[in-house]
Amino acid sequence: MAIVVGINFAIALRLIGWVPQFNLGPFNRFYQIHWVGATVVLLSGLGLLLAYPAKALTNPVFYLKFTALSIGLLIAAWLQKQIQSNRLRNFATAKIKAIAALSIVLWIIAITAGRFLAYTNSVLLASRFF
Repeated sequence: MAIVVGINFAIALRLIGWVPQFNLGPFNRFYQIHWVGATVVLLSGLGLLLAYPAKALTNPVFYLKFTALSIGLLIAAWLQKQIQSNRLRNFATAKIKAIAALSIVLWIIAITAGRFLAYTNSVLLASRFF
């Protein structure tokens, strides 16, 4: 998760203008690592979901994390496409900054919700109901 969030944070901070000295061109190589990390996050999350489905599916925080993670990855894929094709200049600066800020907020929500998942469940196993 740190790899995925770290790369997205670095790109978002550059797009917002807080770290203007970063050139976006070399970040294309980091996207390969990013998607490997995203695959690991997906597989580990799927493993946890399969191990304790009642714990996750009865917890609203799970849905919050899942939504933030999904939208964050969609934004990451869109930004990657824009960076690779060098089309970021075609968009208004305010729009790009808003998308980058939304990306940061979504990743903070995903991390925070993930931490709260361990403490907010009311059901651990479905066998409790049988």
